[in-house]
Amino acid sequence: MKKGFKLLSYAVMLLFLSGCFSTKPHSVLDKTSTGEPLSPYLGVQAKIAVNDFELKTSGLDAQISLALKEYFVNILNSTKRFIIVSPQDADLIISVGIIEFVPENSGGKSGLAGGGSSASSFMGGLLGEVLNKANMQLSLRIIDRISSEVISSRDIQSQVVEYPGKKIKFPQDKVFRAGFSDYAGTPMGKVIYDCIIEAGRYVVQNVPLNYYKD
Repeated sequence: MKKGFKLLSYAVMLLFLSGCFSTKPHSVLDKTSTGEPLSPYLGVQAKIAVNDFELKTSGLDAQISLALKEYFVNILNSTKRFIIVSPQDADLIISVGIIEFVPENSGGKSGLAGGGSSASSFMGGLLGEVLNKANMQLSLRIIDRISSEVISSRDIQSQVVEYPGKKIKFPQDKVFRAGFSDYAGTPMGKVIYDCIIEAGRYVVQNVPLNYYKD
């Protein structure tokens, strides 16, 4: 009985960790009528401006900040919910800071988050050496331009762990690949994609209705 329970527990853990592990943001998404938070729609739009991504961690090139902003703006444009204008013409300012950007963080068998728990040690031994752990964290704020009031804010983060023989699943996104060709198919590429898509969802969900105008 006890042996059977252990086998079942290991099977569940393998299913959960197959391929890569990505820490998804914890908020519940408010879906649109079609079931897709980022699906385009026809209706009134909100006038927003997107600031340059602020570098809040060392060792980052300004080109990364620019590429992240461009991809984020592309995601927001694809929803058809916003008119993206200059800051002086906007009703809302979207401010994003890059708190953490770690493309490579080899972790041996230390586990998913660098810790040494018995569970992580077991899984590290079972799946083999960790080839790479990529991490990213963004701080996002939605700000009323006139009052400077922060309407909503949130940290968005993700981690993806790569194991030998486990391919990173990645969407066929041509716009992403054009801006982040060096990261395409890598753990960091998946982390960037997850964070920027979630940032887009967050903006869609948290811009108040009164900012949508004809």
